[in-house]
Amino acid sequence: MLPSNFKPQGEYNLLRIGGHNDGGYLVESKSIEQTEALISMGIGKNWRFEEDFITHKDIVINAYDHSVRGFFWPKFFIKRFLSVLIGRLKAPCNAVKIYKKFMRFFRDKAVLFYEKIGTEEEGHTNLKKTLERINKKPIFLKIDIEGYEYRILDEIKLNSDLLSGMVIELHNISDHIGEIRNFINNFELKLVHVHPNNNRVDNQGNPRAIEMSFARDPEKLSERSVLPHPLDQLNVPRKEAVSLRFINS
Repeated sequence: MLPSNFKPQGEYNLLRIGGHNDGGYLVESKSIEQTEALISMGIGKNWRFEEDFITHKDIVINAYDHSVRGFFWPKFFIKRFLSVLIGRLKAPCNAVKIYKKFMRFFRDKAVLFYEKIGTEEEGHTNLKKTLERINKKPIFLKIDIEGYEYRILDEIKLNSDLLSGMVIELHNISDHIGEIRNFINNFELKLVHVHPNNNRVDNQGNPRAIEMSFARDPEKLSERSVLPHPLDQLNVPRKEAVSLRFINS
């Protein structure tokens, strides 16, 4: 079970940004209107969130992902070409299309920094540096960096006055319950949605990762939180849904 403050204190006006299943998040509509720039941490082969966001508002996008260089694309192409052997004849052609779309988007619509997000002490790019590269405020944050999010939670709190909203995937949550609870309690933005990633669960039946959405001055529709939200989707469609359970703490 999860602490009670992991549950939003009401129902809010949410939109789904980023397409179907994994990579899509629920975002409070007012925070989109307030946003002048998007900092996106973690891209991989899925930039639908960034692509979708700018259909709602034309803004500056700076994205960060150190993993999409080197052997990333050659390995992707090799796997797709080998999949022809199991009957996926269109896979190589589709792989080339994905790569071309990726290059086009991060040439014309966004700036991609091939940098790892973390702490300055580790030699990584910290949140402060990403904020300094943006001269438009307020900023929306999208964070999916496979556990490195915990290294920048304190920085997020310190710079909350610059933010319009945030979606964040929190990994290995059973190891960080206290840290997440403290973050929610001390973050200037309000928690408006939580969603379990159904890819993996721990031995207590809790999801190993959850997605949280935050907003500044969100529009509340009712005092009752609705979970799952009608716009929620399974991250992994072939796996069973995971229910969130909350206790007072």
